Amino acid sequence: MPPRKRPKQAVKAPLREAEASSSNDDEPLPFVIRGSSTGNERATFFGANAASGSSKSIANLNLEGLGDKTLHDVLAQLPVLHAEEKETLLKRHKAVFPSMWQQWRAGHSLLFHGFGSKAGLLAEFAAKWTLDGACFNVNGLQPGLTSQHILAWATAAAKGSKPALYRAYKPADLMELLTSPGGKRVYVIINNIDGPGLRDPTSQHQLALLAAVPNVHLAASVDHVNAALLWDLQTRDRFAWVWHHVPTYAPYLQEVVHAAIAPLLVGRREEEAKKGALVVLASLSHNAREVFRLLSEQQLGPDGEQGIAFDRLFQLCREQFLVSNETLLSSFLTEFRDHDLLKARRTTEGFDLLHLPFAPDHLQQLLEDLVSLT
Repeated sequence: MPPRKRPKQAVKAPLREAEASSSNDDEPLPFVIRGSSTGNERATFFGANAASGSSKSIANLNLEGLGDKTLHDVLAQLPVLHAEEKETLLKRHKAVFPSMWQQWRAGHSLLFHGFGSKAGLLAEFAAKWTLDGACFNVNGLQPGLTSQHILAWATAAAKGSKPALYRAYKPADLMELLTSPGGKRVYVIINNIDGPGLRDPTSQHQLALLAAVPNVHLAASVDHVNAALLWDLQTRDRFAWVWHHVPTYAPYLQEVVHAAIAPLLVGRREEEAKKGALVVLASLSHNAREVFRLLSEQQLGPDGEQGIAFDRLFQLCREQFLVSNETLLSSFLTEFRDHDLLKARRTTEGFDLLHLPFAPDHLQQLLEDLVSLT
């Protein structure tokens, strides 16, 4: 019996020929959506994307006007969903405020956790239940914030003086002042105690010592899912946390004010400026670098964003034995100004304030890099 012959199949044209026959132009073929009658959707899609490569990058995006304020304004315009349910949830949380205050006075620290921003809830709690002492609120996401700042602010609140007087103190000296008799009752509110500047063990250890002071009461919030891993057993016991699950489902408007936009989006100008500043500072004397460090610390403080007056800077430098006269300080400042490390701002009263032209996060990183030069 002769072998059976297989039926011949129609030979399909190669995809390249099918695409070439559909258009005589050099332009890429259009994307074909589902339901088209051409029958070669996949060939058209892959052929179009293979024929047209993109040479654009993130640098082509117009992001010059993008900033924290723009991001905050966009978020503020979002519609409020489930307003009644959120209000009911807040009333339930506020009903627990009296018991929270009793836990405070019993020596515990309060820790708020749950989905949504807890800044407003913490602020309202502090406004109603801290009237018998001094109270200050800290945003843990603020760039450049350290535990040293919080200790200085707490000492100033306890002694009824200005925080600037304690910026040069060491943490041990600040703790000695806080534990000395005669201080006021101090309430410390930290929104996001798990912020980038407070996550290291040293910062958490210092904050735990602060919370353990009898006349200091601490309330904080966390948002990181692994926030409990910040504390070892000893640090956790010093905090004496009482955890409160208080989901608010509120947008993180206050938190994104200090959110860092990726340098890839903003550009690398400040990054290059920071590297150039480090090269210049490495060529200067030790005292000149210390003056720059002092300027940076003042600017990163809560009251130093606008800058510092020359007379005030000279006083601080003399207290730390960095300069002996104004002429020497002026020579350091001239060196900074010649290398674009220092700017002067004119206030409405007609005074000049010295200001470093760096973003807070870049200035903080520059301070950390200065340690390797000493």
